[in-house]
Amino acid sequence: MLGPLKLFILLWSLAGIVPTAYAITIGAVLPGSSLVFYQTMLKGIQQSAHDRHVDLLIRSPSDGESLNTSNIQLRIIDYMVTQGVSGLLLAPEPLASDTRVSIPVPVVLVDRYNADYDGLSTVHTDNYGAGRKAALSLVPVLKKGAKVAMLRLAPNVSSTSARESGFLSVARREGWDVVIDTYVGYRPRDAEALIAEAINAYPARLDAVFAPAEPIAYGALRVIENAAVDQRPRLVLFDWRPEFMEGLKRGIVHAAILQDPYRMGYLALASLVEALQGHPPPRNIFVDVVTVTPKNMNDQAIRSLLAKYAK
Repeated sequence: MLGPLKLFILLWSLAGIVPTAYAITIGAVLPGSSLVFYQTMLKGIQQSAHDRHVDLLIRSPSDGESLNTSNIQLRIIDYMVTQGVSGLLLAPEPLASDTRVSIPVPVVLVDRYNADYDGLSTVHTDNYGAGRKAALSLVPVLKKGAKVAMLRLAPNVSSTSARESGFLSVARREGWDVVIDTYVGYRPRDAEALIAEAINAYPARLDAVFAPAEPIAYGALRVIENAAVDQRPRLVLFDWRPEFMEGLKRGIVHAAILQDPYRMGYLALASLVEALQGHPPPRNIFVDVVTVTPKNMNDQAIRSLLAKYAK
């Protein structure tokens, strides 16, 4: 006859879930789960947790809900603390201005910095520099006075705001005319409609469009590929979806600036575990971006990075 413990383990095994005996549980809170960027980051977090023999408690709001519902991430964090997590991995969303944050466990920020949280470290992209890199991809093909569209995400998201500022710093230096500068939001379908409205309302031909985040990039690609071939502006986009490969092959995408969310997630969890073991990580850990173009899209290093985004 099975004892209580053996019976418990047998029942969990039959359900396809084998409990672990790891001493550390890390909580992970991202802004959402439907974007390929965060799905890829989560894979890196999970692999890092597996390699370090720690458990994960993962909870994320619906995509964009953090921007519409004040402090929803804080409610999730409170829940995780009550569940006894040893530390917290957080991709922070904006908070209400009068919010005071005090989290009783160590926190490592991933993807973006937020001064409202006392994070031990931030693992992220140099977004200002990445925005400059996006603009620099256009320097060989645009002349002074070129007509450029800036499609923004949201004013209170620090990572995309920095990309936009970096792009504009090069645009001003090169003398480009930014004739469209508008917020189109973070929901792909809504963004697509607003992008189409903004581009179609401009009475002349655009030379280039910058889409600084995955949902905007997806909408911009769909709008531009539906335009007449001789009216298509050069599209520089940020992040990656498998659908973007066809845009590169057809020359609709001039360049894609790729972050490495897998590596960000992997390093962020590793840094948090090291901190819990008495080894504080650097305040900032930057993960490089790569410029992908029709010319280099088949390079081995590029293919290896793109493979991390595969579903």
